[in-house]
Amino acid sequence: MTDASTWSPGVGGNPSGGKPTDAWAWLLPPGWARFPTGDGRQRELDGAIEQVVARALPDTMPRDKAEPYRRMLRDELYQILGEAREAGTGAVYLPTEPMEGVFVPATIAEVEIVSDAGQDPLKVVSSILSDGYEQSDLVELDARPAVRVVSTRHGVQRGPDWPVVSTRQVLYVVSRDETDGEWLVVSFSTLWNSDKTELLAEALVLFFDAVMSTFRWAGPGANPLNMPDRSVPGSV
Repeated sequence: MTDASTWSPGVGGNPSGGKPTDAWAWLLPPGWARFPTGDGRQRELDGAIEQVVARALPDTMPRDKAEPYRRMLRDELYQILGEAREAGTGAVYLPTEPMEGVFVPATIAEVEIVSDAGQDPLKVVSSILSDGYEQSDLVELDARPAVRVVSTRHGVQRGPDWPVVSTRQVLYVVSRDETDGEWLVVSFSTLWNSDKTELLAEALVLFFDAVMSTFRWAGPGANPLNMPDRSVPGSV
């Protein structure tokens, strides 16, 4: 993951099926890793975690000093990703390296959902637009109808040992197949606890929107233009 133009395919639906929306892709910068958390993906998840641990704490480090940190990193990743799996997430993207020396407080997740088959996707996204989000916009993702919504929460605390923070979540909800009622939700979350880190969070939202502008369907019959033939750890 040393190239700035990383091809990161989302693996959704049936990757060997016959629809362009069976899979998707977008570009991510170096320093992000994809962790598959869907059912039946444990071996791939294990491999993705080991790649990240090996890159963060390579074998060239003294074993007696590095091994406790490897265990801590594995445990933290398995906890975070286990919670994502329980929530029905198909894949999670996490920053595993600083960007320009700055820790990136953000995550991206893929969730596949099924609604009533045969519904007009424009009517569905229009109903989402009226759900009371602080910001909502009708958009397209690679020619499919979608909606972008934003919600912010304050006074959030993950646990007694964690600081109180504010969070911002940006969701893109896009129709994959109106006949079968299939949808993809791409969720971005960031957090802050000061005026300075709030500025970083605002910049990270712009970063996520830039990533989503590269979104392309990549299933059978699709032709995702200008997508380098590379993938982040955990992708297939």
